[in-house]
Amino acid sequence: MIDYYEFVQVVAGSASLLDAARKAGVLFSRFPGYKLFTLTVTHPEGSHVVRLFSSAEGPYGMSGTKPIEKEGEWYERVFVEQKPFLGRTIADVRDYFPDHERIAEMGLGAVLNLPVLVLGEVIGTVNLLDADHAYTAADAEKSFVLAQALAPLFLKAREELAAV
Repeated sequence: MIDYYEFVQVVAGSASLLDAARKAGVLFSRFPGYKLFTLTVTHPEGSHVVRLFSSAEGPYGMSGTKPIEKEGEWYERVFVEQKPFLGRTIADVRDYFPDHERIAEMGLGAVLNLPVLVLGEVIGTVNLLDADHAYTAADAEKSFVLAQALAPLFLKAREELAAV
């Protein structure tokens, strides 16, 4: 089992944001596992997220932005309650992700969106996707704790976004 300390070491010992993100991806591949791993940072102005890292190329590559839809159950769960969102199957996420067809075409259905928090604010999310039924509520809880170790990575990314 991966522990929190390993994630702290990855962030503290990395030479760049990309290096830290790649290393975090390796750790998340060991637990809870994924077929697609992305990191999205909340833009400092709060209107959208920016994809900071992706384990895939193409439509989920390392560039891209997405508006934050400030309503609905997904937003309430991740941004208001500041808790992980768990979708066990593609049917569970169909209403929340407009790109659900593309997700399904990739053989993905289970989703874990893990908010990363600093001083009561969601500064980004760790996003893990895998085949239907790949994740449990226990996986969501443990992964959420591990994701918090990445907060310095997200803070640095936000700092760079604000400077642009």
